[in-house]
Amino acid sequence: MAKGEAKRKKRQTKPGERPPSLVKALARDIFIEHWFVSFLAVLVVGSSMLLANTSHDVRRAVAESQQLREQRQQREIEWQVLRLEMTSLSESDRISRLAREQLRMVEVTTKNEKIITL
Repeated sequence: MAKGEAKRKKRQTKPGERPPSLVKALARDIFIEHWFVSFLAVLVVGSSMLLANTSHDVRRAVAESQQLREQRQQREIEWQVLRLEMTSLSESDRISRLAREQLRMVEVTTKNEKIITL
């Protein structure tokens, strides 16, 4: 007798005995007799889930990176505007300083103000 036939004879029920439940028979067949295939199936499903999770994380990181690039670009534009404004303000100060030093101009106040009427 072959090994498979001996197992089949063990599984057969005797008259008056209840046959084993289908769930128990399937669980025994899947987890005991074909444990290696079950193990490989669990590995495949697990690796698929990890791949899906990693893909999701990568997409989220790429979206965040793109958002940060846009923010950096906006900040660079703001910085250029502020530098231009600073330059224009410093030019005004320079002109005022040169007018006071070289042309001996003074700022007008109420005390040194003169009104001329025609």
